[in-house]
Amino acid sequence: MFAAPVGFGAEDYASQKVVYHINYSDISRISATFGNINNHIEAVGEDSIDLKVMIHGAALEYLIAAKTDSAKQIALDSLRLQDVQFLICNNTLQAYHLGLEDLYDVAKEDMVQAGLPAIVALQQAGYMYLRP
Repeated sequence: MFAAPVGFGAEDYASQKVVYHINYSDISRISATFGNINNHIEAVGEDSIDLKVMIHGAALEYLIAAKTDSAKQIALDSLRLQDVQFLICNNTLQAYHLGLEDLYDVAKEDMVQAGLPAIVALQQAGYMYLRP
């Protein structure tokens, strides 16, 4: 197990590009992942990280529920305020027979055609892949 030295701070990390992968519907797991993301940003520093979250599969249900769930809205908004971009799989949206208007605060520029190929493209562009 890695033990961080005393005084280890954001200045000790190089700038990072990261994509978190969420395709599960378990609310407690999604909440834990959001906690990981917050901790990651805090450790590296908001100005030193480019962080994206790929949402596809059953995870889309979180954004559907967030339309009417203020706790989910707050969780998403707090990450977006830290410049986290949520990427949404259009194939999943089509499989659910939904449009952007059925999701909480998703814009056209947040859409990708297919989640997994988009993750590979991000990795090819230098993003590190994480799936807690």
